[in-house]
Amino acid sequence: MPERFVKGTPPMIFLPAKSYVFKINDEHHSIRIPRKGKYSDLAPEIFDDADGEFSIYDEGSKILFTPSITKVLFASAKYPKLKFNQFFSPYSIRFEDEEVVITGQVLTMMYFEQDKDKEQERKPS
Repeated sequence: MPERFVKGTPPMIFLPAKSYVFKINDEHHSIRIPRKGKYSDLAPEIFDDADGEFSIYDEGSKILFTPSITKVLFASAKYPKLKFNQFFSPYSIRFEDEEVVITGQVLTMMYFEQDKDKEQERKPS
């Protein structure tokens, strides 16, 4: 299978199952985004009609489309400001009539627990 490179925002991702050390920002963020619509209506300078429409949650099939969430967050510029080693961690997603409310906190990645152990091994006793 050939390698695929895509320019854009990644969908919801899961980190490797390791022990991480991260700092939790005390501030809670609630972000409201539309449940459905056209990407070009949110960010016409980035998207056009060829990018199509989105529906974050389909009532009939009960399917949550996670790639749509990240693309809509990007298009609507509603992410909190993040540094390279930070990420937004949602802890709740609420579906209202016309909107999705995503609530979470900013986490700052400090290091992997395994990296800390290696550092300890390098220090002279």
